[in-house]
Amino acid sequence: MKRSLSIIGLFITSLMFLIGCHSAQYTEFINKKDPNQLEASLICDIQDGRLDMPFEHACLIASGVDTDKKMQSYLTKIDTLISRISRETCVNNITDPLTKAQFLFDWLQRNANEGTYNDCYDIRDTLNLRVGNCLSYAIRYTIICRRFGIDIKNIFVPGHIYNMLLVKEQKHYFEHTHSDGIVKNADRDNPQKKIMNDLELIAEIFLYKARNANNEMKHEKSIKYCQQALTCNPYDNRPVILLLDNYIAKKSYEEAFRYLNDYISHHPDDKKTFKNTYTLLQRLCKKVNNNLPQSAQSTQKRR
Repeated sequence: MKRSLSIIGLFITSLMFLIGCHSAQYTEFINKKDPNQLEASLICDIQDGRLDMPFEHACLIASGVDTDKKMQSYLTKIDTLISRISRETCVNNITDPLTKAQFLFDWLQRNANEGTYNDCYDIRDTLNLRVGNCLSYAIRYTIICRRFGIDIKNIFVPGHIYNMLLVKEQKHYFEHTHSDGIVKNADRDNPQKKIMNDLELIAEIFLYKARNANNEMKHEKSIKYCQQALTCNPYDNRPVILLLDNYIAKKSYEEAFRYLNDYISHHPDDKKTFKNTYTLLQRLCKKVNNNLPQSAQSTQKRR
């Protein structure tokens, strides 16, 4: 009897956990037949709008690490890199954060940056092959700086990401994709620049994956990654634009219209941005309904 009660209690506890961490909007890709447990744990973690797991774990999962064994392998690579820096340099003896940050930046540029490729967002490639783009290099630098006690920031401008350190109200910038390490004036003074939080960085990884899947016409995958990006950063309309593009490519016009209608109701400031798309989808939905047989139109109306 006691055993039966304990089993029931365990079942109820497990059920409550699942209810608590699963948003209805994303249930379709969390509850797969063979779910990626690490990915599910990340999505579950960020449902409340904050990241509780270690930043490097989240970046690796978003990039595609899908087993505990692979996770441990990449964490070991990070630890090895940290150990090498500590062994080959005097960085641990430096107390000034700016000097330390510059020291780490210069060392990485000399020893761990083999090339810049626009689409190389995957932190796994940066750890394995020492290649990357502005996002993956900035993420690796952030992970390393934090290990050495430096509060480095990630700065977003449309189409680019770089790092910043604030010391005594002075801003110091670090550019990973230019050989001189200097942030361009246009990026430094861009009126749209903003400091990114960790979830927004994770969202960028998912957004890259969504774009690649869309380019390969893998629309279901792209939709999934768009939804994951929006889970991380619900105020970014770029995944919304891409999500609608996927729906339209699939000719799922009514689904696209319902999604856009719902999005605008929660983000009224974006109504002007999506005005033309909204009108287009209205027309497409109307055209589809007009082409349906009369019986099907009656069914649509009852819905």
